[in-house]
Amino acid sequence: MTQQVMTSHPGLSNNDQQRFAQVVTEKLRESRRRQKLTQADVANRTKGLVSKAALANYETGHRSLRIDVLWVIARALGEDLGHLLTLVEHEVAGAVTDEAPDAIGVRVAQLMRGTDPRLDPVRRWFGLRRGSAAEATEDEVVNLDNDALRALADLMQVSPADLRRMLTEHS
Repeated sequence: MTQQVMTSHPGLSNNDQQRFAQVVTEKLRESRRRQKLTQADVANRTKGLVSKAALANYETGHRSLRIDVLWVIARALGEDLGHLLTLVEHEVAGAVTDEAPDAIGVRVAQLMRGTDPRLDPVRRWFGLRRGSAAEATEDEVVNLDNDALRALADLMQVSPADLRRMLTEHS
């Protein structure tokens, strides 16, 4: 039995939708294995909402994964659901669309002067790239693409959307 996922993404075929469902369950299984958790461990973390048998069926594609169940499993694994779905979308839809990722412009000098400690890893990253924060002119804007945002967000242990908001507020 194959999994079915409803998506409103234009241009995605039924095969793409099935691939999306398959990749979602692969990411959940990878997360569980990376954390060295058994299916029983994850089932216990759901406090009875998802059984070990159901989790096994979701992971193998023998059972369709509803969004409410996905949310419960992702929380049990400590995964950010938005980040997880973004990764899956890029893996599946990235190959079938020509859309360029949205970059975000960062005013380097303003960022480097900032005091928000959450952005310290970003400031260190810019400092390593430049050698010195003093090199940034007041007008200089550096565009960070989605790959850079995702990498920095992973480093900071926040979602790319949260990092995008922080950078927009502080630069």
